[in-house]
Amino acid sequence: MNNGSVKDILKDKKKVRFVAESAFKQVDKDGSGYLERPELEEVMNNVAADLGVEPPTSEEIDEVLKELDDNGDGKLSIDEFQVLIEQVLEMMAKVEG
Repeated sequence: MNNGSVKDILKDKKKVRFVAESAFKQVDKDGSGYLERPELEEVMNNVAADLGVEPPTSEEIDEVLKELDDNGDGKLSIDEFQVLIEQVLEMMAKVEG
């Protein structure tokens, strides 16, 4: 990332929100304002590839959706998705050292 380290981004809630919104817009293919399961699966597969880890199983994707879907509607709002982005950024910060 060219705007400082991942740790710097995590310290600034506005930057975290910007990262979340940018990622959300890229993956919300149908423009619904929500991420449905196939879109979440795409995000998780991309993150796994970026981190150099095995892609998630179908069960893991279902578990993440269930964990993040606060209102139980089967899809993720930007606020629900931001929780995942924060978790990913925290993992990246650990790798960064």
